[in-house]
Amino acid sequence: MANDGQSSRLDDLCSRIQAFIAPYAGRVEYGNLRSQISRWDCSINGPITNIALVYETPGGSTDQINISFSHTTFLFAFVDAQDGEVSTDSLDAVMESIHERVNAIPGKRRETLCAEVRREIDSGNATSAAGVMGHLNRLMQSEFKGGTITHLELRDAMMFAVQYINSSKP
Repeated sequence: MANDGQSSRLDDLCSRIQAFIAPYAGRVEYGNLRSQISRWDCSINGPITNIALVYETPGGSTDQINISFSHTTFLFAFVDAQDGEVSTDSLDAVMESIHERVNAIPGKRRETLCAEVRREIDSGNATSAAGVMGHLNRLMQSEFKGGTITHLELRDAMMFAVQYINSSKP
């Protein structure tokens, strides 16, 4: 009977996650956010259910937010930005971490985009704003939905590129 209660806690978490990410799912500015649930049996630790929230950053790199549930210990495990790996039985703690990480996706995408602009300029592949614009236009047409960039991300990347080019001049 305890297992049924633990299973319903897992189901409750999955429902909460789906409800939370629904407004962000599939949106480019959230990297085409989506979820995938998988279960596997680990001979030592028993069955584990993994909930992966998957998204892309500009250029098509894939990133994940993972939450695992041990059917043996009945604990959820995830990586927290400040505390590292966390194990807890608290659904609220898991959801708080998910909220923080999902809300940070647009900022992470912009950081990735600025790093890409820096690399293009520093490597000499784009020596002017027009060269950077050409590279960014290719990102806008990426075959990976979440790897593309939005018009607002394009604007911010161009503003960054102009500032970076101007600050790099001797």
